[in-house]
Amino acid sequence: MSVTILYAEDELFLGKIVKESLQSRGFTVHMESDGAKAVDIFKKVSPDVCVLDIMLPNKDGFEIAEEIRAIDTRVPILFLTAKTQTSDVVKGFTLGGNDYIRKPFSMEELIVRIENVLRKKEGKAISISADSIQIGKYNFYTNRQLLVNDKEEKKIIVP
Repeated sequence: MSVTILYAEDELFLGKIVKESLQSRGFTVHMESDGAKAVDIFKKVSPDVCVLDIMLPNKDGFEIAEEIRAIDTRVPILFLTAKTQTSDVVKGFTLGGNDYIRKPFSMEELIVRIENVLRKKEGKAISISADSIQIGKYNFYTNRQLLVNDKEEKKIIVP
């Protein structure tokens, strides 16, 4: 089975190198340099993983991630960016990113991180709402610190 990647990158030279490197390792890569078109590509190809630059023309990677998360809560999102401030990293994870890679980077590291998020994706889905987190067959109610499944409830006590 081929893994399909949505890759949003506006630096065309870098994008070509990354795309070709990933393709040489068996990945199918759909690259888009315009942020406004990335979500349309996502809808058309239903990728297994998204690799998003943040600084893109017309729509940034954070906005793309928000739109993708509204469509699909499970697809892994990796940010691959020159934005290295802690606030950017935190924002990326807060918006549903599964990983955050700072440029410059090595192709080997990118590939290992893609493979890692794909392995995690094969596990149970995690769903987050305003007051609970669903992890597989469990619901964790954050406000009440209560873990519930169909057989029992367990109060979580944090020291």
